[in-house]
Amino acid sequence: MRNLMFVLGFAGLASAGFSTSAVGAVQNEVDARHLNKIGIEVLSTAPGEIDGYVRAVTNQGMFYVSDDGTRLISGNVFDITGKEPVNLSEAAMANVRLKMLEGFTDDMIVYPAENEKYEVTIFTDTTCGYCQRLHQNMSSYHAEGITIKYLAFPRGGMSSKGARQLQTVWCADDKKAAIAAFKDEESFSGSSNCSNPVAEHYQLGKSFGVTGTPAIILPDGRMVPGALPASRLVAEIKKGESQ
Repeated sequence: MRNLMFVLGFAGLASAGFSTSAVGAVQNEVDARHLNKIGIEVLSTAPGEIDGYVRAVTNQGMFYVSDDGTRLISGNVFDITGKEPVNLSEAAMANVRLKMLEGFTDDMIVYPAENEKYEVTIFTDTTCGYCQRLHQNMSSYHAEGITIKYLAFPRGGMSSKGARQLQTVWCADDKKAAIAAFKDEESFSGSSNCSNPVAEHYQLGKSFGVTGTPAIILPDGRMVPGALPASRLVAEIKKGESQ
């Protein structure tokens, strides 16, 4: 292990396997004999913070996988050599999130601030009480110069009520009217039977490590959970700018 670091959330041994194509484009290679059998699909890999382990972005979030493909670690690696611990895993994942978000820009429902200073992307669910509260306070975020950009994340999976509502939202001609109606727990007449990106948004969120909503992606790629008040959200954004 490099320097003084520690790992949180050890997941132990896993009979897991990478496809050769998933790891062939990076410097580190992982034994491809075994992960698909436990439902984990590798999207990309990169050299990790732990000697002998590759950092893998998957359809279930980020993991560290041993070079021989027999061990899987779930958790964050911190460098504790400075005054404050530095989350090396989150820093690496932040860059990955920003890159992956580029392909979803056209899918977002955007609420622009008139005097924009910051942009945040939020994975949202119409049936989530905290998401509803955040939406109702949209004016407070705009007052701080924060533009809100929504992606869909049905907490209960793609068979849930939230998924059906989110599909209806993204099928609607007026998406803002649809999402506002559902978040206000009002009826909205529309169809969910169209070609819509909700399933893709859901998989993107899972690969980011989203487990609940709202999940906010900051301008620097860090992810923070919950309906943060506007002032606290600005503080989190500025924290990233100062690092």
